[in-house]
Amino acid sequence: MFPFRRVLVALAGTATDAGLLDYAAMLGEHCSGVEFRCTHVAATEEAVERAECIREVVEKRLREAARANQVVCDITHGAREDRLLELVVERRAELILLGHRPGGSGRRSLARRLAMKAPCSVWMAPEGSSPRLRRILVPIDFSRRSADAVVLTTRLAESMGIDEAQALHVFFDEAAVSYDEYGEVMADTHDLRFHLFVAPIDLHGVYLKSLFVEGSIVAHTVLRIAGEEKIDLIVMGTRGRSRSSAVLLGSETEHVIRESNIPVLAVKHFGARLRVLAALLDRRRRASGWARFT
Repeated sequence: MFPFRRVLVALAGTATDAGLLDYAAMLGEHCSGVEFRCTHVAATEEAVERAECIREVVEKRLREAARANQVVCDITHGAREDRLLELVVERRAELILLGHRPGGSGRRSLARRLAMKAPCSVWMAPEGSSPRLRRILVPIDFSRRSADAVVLTTRLAESMGIDEAQALHVFFDEAAVSYDEYGEVMADTHDLRFHLFVAPIDLHGVYLKSLFVEGSIVAHTVLRIAGEEKIDLIVMGTRGRSRSSAVLLGSETEHVIRESNIPVLAVKHFGARLRVLAALLDRRRRASGWARFT
C-alpha cells in the first residue's frame, strides 16, 4: 500500500508544472485510494482569477493517470510558504510534493523550509526528473529516525512493485593504524551492525542491500553514490545521530536537498509539531487579518 493517503502537490503556476504533474501521475498509477490535492498559491487575489485556467487542465491530466484516486485542484493566494503550511494542517496532508527549477533562486529554500517546518514528509522532484521509480537509496546512521526512513522506503518500494532497495551508511575512519586483516575485520563489523539494525524492522518483503562507504562529507558521498548507482529517489530522515544533526532538519539532509538533481524524500511522521504549527499559523492570521481563500 502506498505510504501516503493525502498528497498535496504544490504547483508553481508555470510551465515547469508539467513535469511535476507527470511525476505525480506516475505515482498515481501505482497507488489507489490516495487523494491528490494540487494547490497553486498566487501572489494576489487578482492573480487567483488569472490562474483559474489551470484548474481544469490539472484535474484532467491527473485523473486520466490516477484513475482510482481522488484529484482536486485549489487556487488560492497569500504568502506561499505560510499558505502551503496552512493547507497541510487544514487538509491533513501526509506528503508535500513539489518541484524546483535548475538555477532557481533561493537554493531550493522553499523545499528546505517546508522540510523543516511542515508536520509531514516533503518530496522534492527537481525539474527534469524522470517520472520513474525503480531504484531507491536510503542513507542510514542506525538511529530510530533512519529506521523510520527504512520502513517508509520498503513500504514505498512494495507499493511500486520494486523488490530491492539500497541502504547506505557513510562512515569516517579515524583509525591511525591498520593491519593486513583490518579491511576484513571492518567488513564483518559492518555486516553485523547492519543485520542487528534491520532485524526488528518490517521490510515488507523488499530486499535491503547494504552499502558501507567511507567519506568525510556525508552529503557529498550520498550524492556521489546516488549518481553511480543510477538512483531514482533518495529517502532521508529529518533527524538522526550524525555529527551534523544539531538542528531540526539535519544539515546532511538539507545539503542533499539543496544540491541533488535526483528527487529527495525527507521523511517525517505526520503530526510532528502539528499543534504548534497550527497555533502559530492561527496567530499569524489573526494578527494580519488574513482571510482564507480556497
